[in-house]
Amino acid sequence: MERTQIALAAVALVASSAAMAQDGVTVYGNLDVGIGSTKAGDTSQGTKLQTSSGFIAGNNWGLKGATDLGSGMKAFFSLESGFTQNGDPGNGGNGTLFSRESKLGLSGDFGTVSLGQQLSPYILAHAVTQAGTAGHFWVNRIIMGGGLSAAACASQTCGGATFQRGGFFIPNSVQYTTPSIGGWTASVMTTTKNGAQDGSMPATTVDADKYTAYNVSGSLAGASLSAGYQKRTNTYASWVVGGTYGLGDLTIGANISSHKDEGADAVGAYLISANYALGNGTSIVGGVARNDLDTAQTLTNIGIKHDLSKRTFVYLTHNRGTNGAISSLSERGRYATTGADNQNTVVGVAHSF
Repeated sequence: MERTQIALAAVALVASSAAMAQDGVTVYGNLDVGIGSTKAGDTSQGTKLQTSSGFIAGNNWGLKGATDLGSGMKAFFSLESGFTQNGDPGNGGNGTLFSRESKLGLSGDFGTVSLGQQLSPYILAHAVTQAGTAGHFWVNRIIMGGGLSAAACASQTCGGATFQRGGFFIPNSVQYTTPSIGGWTASVMTTTKNGAQDGSMPATTVDADKYTAYNVSGSLAGASLSAGYQKRTNTYASWVVGGTYGLGDLTIGANISSHKDEGADAVGAYLISANYALGNGTSIVGGVARNDLDTAQTLTNIGIKHDLSKRTFVYLTHNRGTNGAISSLSERGRYATTGADNQNTVVGVAHSF
């Protein structure tokens, strides 16, 4: 009898643990599919009609969860993968299972500490200082704002070179974020100097692989502000500062940035964007960005978005890049990089879960 009770108690404990684990895990993601017209400047590809994947919301899925450790502490994890329906390495997909984030951390009154492959706090500063502009506008703005073509390559290799030097999702990283202090937080990320080139073995040339990034974000006089900095040792350094501000149904965003490759001149750029709510779930979004190269590149974007529900929306957007600026993240490898005007017009639907 005693053995039976012990066995039943053990089964109950296992069942309870499994239920707790299941309750603490969330499956989430985005699906974004459309069809559009692409004009690749004056290249031989000309204008083509094709399906679009992840043009606005991005395509990704993931698992995340947290466990209460007591005394205000929690353990948490996040595993996230990017993909496209058409097989391109956009949205952070690179053929591995969890290509975007794969991190584990602890949070509490002290703030948050996490380890693994994580989104750079510098990239986050770019993302939060634009006002909901349709399309991968802020992503392309990073590229045109410093010629950092490797930053957009979302596969383990891009043109035969390791892509991680670009600095979106950084492997082998440690990140600390402070608790909110007067409405402001700060984050710092770093890697070992020989472990950031890929997600497995250290590279032969170790010194150029150490990556550090910082972010400070908060509110001031009704504006949401953010500043970021990143540096890859002996390779490049970048900074960005900007914010968003709401005026009733209108939200405006702006930032300025600078990027400098080792041994090259710094390239500066700015972005101005806006989001205006028309009501009934419909909004108009737009933006313009420009860099200060001798052959200055410009990106312009305008779109309309309509919410069908809290999780589903339809959209129509038009992007144009001049002097070789790439108008679509998913098309980055198919455009001429100098002199050409590149355009995309896409109608699509996106759903989150």
